[in-house]
Formats: sequence, C-alpha cells, structure tokens
Amino acid sequence: MRLLIIRSLAIGLLSCMPLFIWLGWKAQRSSETPLNISPVSGTRSPTAPVRQLNLYDAAGKWTDQDSNPVSFKQFRGKPALVGFIYTTCVDTCSLLTLQMKEVETWMPQEWQGRVQFLSVTIDPEQDTPEVLRKYAARFEALSASWSFLTASEETIKALTNQFSFYFRKEGSAYIHSDMLALVDKNGNLTHQFWGGYSPEKVVDALKINLAQEITN
Repeated sequence: MRLLIIRSLAIGLLSCMPLFIWLGWKAQRSSETPLNISPVSGTRSPTAPVRQLNLYDAAGKWTDQDSNPVSFKQFRGKPALVGFIYTTCVDTCSLLTLQMKEVETWMPQEWQGRVQFLSVTIDPEQDTPEVLRKYAARFEALSASWSFLTASEETIKALTNQFSFYFRKEGSAYIHSDMLALVDKNGNLTHQFWGGYSPEKVVDALKINLAQEITN
C-alpha cells in the first residue's frame, strides 16, 4: 500500500513538471529586464547548419492549432524559428517551448510580426489541432506569429529528416533530439542549435537575419 502511494505521488509530480518549469520561468523573468537589442552586421553564427535545405519549399499538407490548412510558403518573407515537440513530453519539449517563448517575450517592439514561430509535433496521432491549441495556451503561445503544426506521419518524418532531427517511439513516449532551427526570410536554414543553447544565442542569430533583411 505504501509503495502504491509513493508511486502515485511520483506520477503526479512528474505530470506537473511542465507547470513547475513554466511558473519558475515566469517568476525569474518578472524580475529581469529584456535584452537591449540593436541591429548588428556580420557573419557570426552560433552554430552551423548540418545541411542545406529550404523550409518554405517543403511539401505536404499541414494543419495548425485552429484546424486551418497551412503551407510553409505563406511564411515566406519572414525568418522563422522551428522546433519539434510532442505535447505529452514532460521535459525537453516543454523547455524548448519555454525558450522559444522567452525569445518572443524579449523581442523589441519593432520585431513584432516580423518573426514566425513554428512548433511541429512528432506525434500526429495524439496531437490533434485541439490538443495543440490547449498546449499553446498553456505556454501563452497563441499569438498570430506562432503556429503549432501537425501533418501525416510520413510528411512529418520527411521534414525531420531534412533537419537531421532524430526521433523514435518507445512505448507511449519518444526518444528524440533537442534542436531549434532558424531559417531566413527565404526559408533557407541558417542556424541549428543542438541542446544546451541559450535564448541569447538565438536572439543574436535573429539580429543577424533581420539586419540582412534590411540590407538585402
């Protein structure tokens, strides 16, 4: 009986982990000042992409959290941050979404609407548009510049392969990479951040993309 109680408590705490992470992040950020961001020039890159690809040419039928059909072509003209998640993930995916939210929160006013955020599920069976919308709401990620996307398993697999993003299902969970990608306004991959990256590095890369957008 005692073992059953301990196990139940452990499961309960694990299920609440994303909420604890979110509340901790909110408390930390409430006492901080956003980054002082100004356009920069140059070719400095936090990390290099593994291969050449163009996201905005990606094929397949995609659907967002509002059940709207989506084509990546509609995002052309904006740089985009791309992350792969699944909504029942209790650690890595929650942290990734929080870091993307942190970038969105710290962006200066003049960047609003100029950067697209794309969260792509790797679990289309579980992550219906309704589930994705609830997940987005949990992280206060329902802005017009953020899309949570699903598609067929084949379409998702094809896209993850392009980004060299690895995942496989084990039971009800997934073993997967921890990666955030940045594409420029034409959809070309410019940066990939693999595990342990900081939002500051992402913001730095975005500054370069947006500065190039102004000069080109």
